[in-house]
This record gives sequence, C-alpha cells and structure tokens, in this order.
Amino acid sequence: MLEILKGGLGFTMDMSEAGISFRAKVTNISLVDTPFGEKLIRLELTEEREVPGPVVIQRDDSEIAREIAPIISQVMRMMPGLSGNVMKIPRVTVVLTEDEWESFAEKPSIGDFFTVEVSGKIIRLKRE
Repeated sequence: MLEILKGGLGFTMDMSEAGISFRAKVTNISLVDTPFGEKLIRLELTEEREVPGPVVIQRDDSEIAREIAPIISQVMRMMPGLSGNVMKIPRVTVVLTEDEWESFAEKPSIGDFFTVEVSGKIIRLKRE
C-alpha cells in the first residue's frame, strides 16, 4: 500500500523495530507498461559508497610486496564498477502509477538525493 505524504513518499511494510537511514541518489526513472495497458513510473535509487583500497599485508623485509602494492592499486582502479573509488549499490525501487506520479508538485529527477528512513513499519523517502 502506498500513501503519499507531504515532504516525501511513504509506504507500509513489515519491518523490525530498529530504525535506519541512508542517503540514496535517483539513478533511473523509467516508464513500465503493465499487461493491462496501465503505465507505471519506476524510480531506482542507489547508495554510493567509497571503495576501500586494497589491503596488502607485508613483512618488513619483503621487497616483492612493496613493488606489487602500487600495481594492485592501479589494477583495482581500472576494474569496471570500481572507477572513481565509488560503488553504486541498488537500495530502493519505487513503482508509482501515473496518477501518483502526477500528484507530485515537484517530480524527482535523475541525480536528486533522498534520505531513506526505515523505522518500525514505515519507509520514508525525503528529498534533500
């Protein structure tokens, strides 16, 4: 069940009592057709996390480890999905009907950031 709230979207889900929050970025907005001819708007939000550098454990007298460490760091930066030391992790997908989408005075766009709060049985998205 989706309910439109002032200042954000909220919908009811069965969640534990502990509350969490994280920052997510709108990375995709797409139009989806249902088999019944209804059009839905799909919003995908991802969390951007920094990728830690490689950990190299070396002995004090290991010449090879000191020579290889910069090479490993360079290879890790070249790997797809790890460029820029930021990894995008899919976190929330919201699917809205056309009527729900049109009810927004200010529609979300790609690149917008939201704070996602989960507490009790409520999930709330607040635009930053």
